[in-house]
Amino acid sequence: MNVKTIIKNKNLLTLSMIAMTGVTAIVYFLSSTQTPSEVGISHSDEYKAEAALASLQSDQNSNEHDQTTRVLGFESKFGGLPDSLRGTVLVNALQVDENGHLIITSNIKDLFDYFLSTITEEELDLILLRVDEYLNYYLQEPALSESQAILAQYIELKSALMALEKDMEGDFKQISSQDKLDGAYLDFLRKQLNQRNALREQYLDTAVYEVFYAEEERYDDYTYSRLLVSSDTSLSEDERLQKITELQSSLPEDVVQSMRKTQITDELKDRTAQVLENGGDHQQVRELRREMFGDEAVQRFDELDQKRALWKTRINDYLTQRTQILSNQGLAKDEQGAQVDALRSTMFDEQEQIRVRSLERKVEV
Repeated sequence: MNVKTIIKNKNLLTLSMIAMTGVTAIVYFLSSTQTPSEVGISHSDEYKAEAALASLQSDQNSNEHDQTTRVLGFESKFGGLPDSLRGTVLVNALQVDENGHLIITSNIKDLFDYFLSTITEEELDLILLRVDEYLNYYLQEPALSESQAILAQYIELKSALMALEKDMEGDFKQISSQDKLDGAYLDFLRKQLNQRNALREQYLDTAVYEVFYAEEERYDDYTYSRLLVSSDTSLSEDERLQKITELQSSLPEDVVQSMRKTQITDELKDRTAQVLENGGDHQQVRELRREMFGDEAVQRFDELDQKRALWKTRINDYLTQRTQILSNQGLAKDEQGAQVDALRSTMFDEQEQIRVRSLERKVEV
């Protein structure tokens, strides 16, 4: 499922902040220990304050409604989506054939996972109602019933996997530290993978199982085999590299190419860290880059370094201001959130805000 990000209209955010600031001042004023007559506020003023609060709440509900509609592509009867899905839009990628039957693709799994990712924010029953509403909007029979059947299988599988994880956690704790070093960990891992794969095959139709997990399990097998090779002390370094190369040949070409890019990037990181640890400077790092990637790449790396430095400065400035807002005890939680949203939309464009939200979650953890 192709999940892209959209951001709330900046003008709406700014107007909301202006309204919120004014209402906050009124609420604080009215909540003092003085009576209306003592501070010169009439009942009419109190009514206006209450009306302003009601208007603000109405605007917030309207914004939440509009966001949810943009994300889903339709008006949901189950209210606004959880905060973690705010700022995202779901591009419908469900496919049907010429006879109206559902075409099984990994997009279906991605759709389910998209909604299930909010399990810490909403009850499972509500999440399933949201998924069912989405399926009903975009699909007709027989594809609709077919998608609902897959959803039921997928939820049963998730429940079984959770039970397995709990059982395996207990088994893992019983393995001694020495046994782990002696290879018991790899045996445990193989057992866990086998049981997980068996549950997938048990709960899902064969066609669904293969589309959802065949490629993932093939890569898991490669990773496990590589761990076995790496831990085999009887092999020389050349023998180990030869076996790993043979294992890689079993993977699809696109996966192999992706791995090669990752490997050379990791090598650059390691060698750069080594240069800096040995007292090297930026010029030596540039020479290393020239050696590995050529002259043209050095200029691109320099530009990237500058962009990263500027980004780091902007992020640090934003996080400092965000902390000040969140530590302001004079603001209610919703007011803090609104001010943070306004600050974020002011300092970053739509694409940048995707990264910023991710960084915020890491900071909160």
